[in-house]
Amino acid sequence: MAKIGIGTWSGKINVRLARGEVKFTIGEDENGDYKIDVSLPGALKSAKIEFMNLKEEEDGKTISGEGKISVLPGRKLTGAFTFEEDTFVGEIKAPVVGKIKITDGKKIG
Repeated sequence: MAKIGIGTWSGKINVRLARGEVKFTIGEDENGDYKIDVSLPGALKSAKIEFMNLKEEEDGKTISGEGKISVLPGRKLTGAFTFEEDTFVGEIKAPVVGKIKITDGKKIG
């Protein structure tokens, strides 16, 4: 079965520390599991995000999972990305920051 969301995507975030375009690439690791590489804007540009326990939800359109970000050591993020052909919406919940909505999501590669 084909995995959803494979490719390079762009969207917008608007939080205190980072406003602008977020880019991420969704692929598969050597075990066939999802992997996501993220590039953040603004003050979070140098932050590293690592996603774990990524899974496809039963709706067949959503990838969800947990993660961690280097600027909040020891704290967990949760997130979900829902895809419709070449567009998506997303939401990440982070300690201290709260909900980060990703809007205007589109496939760019």
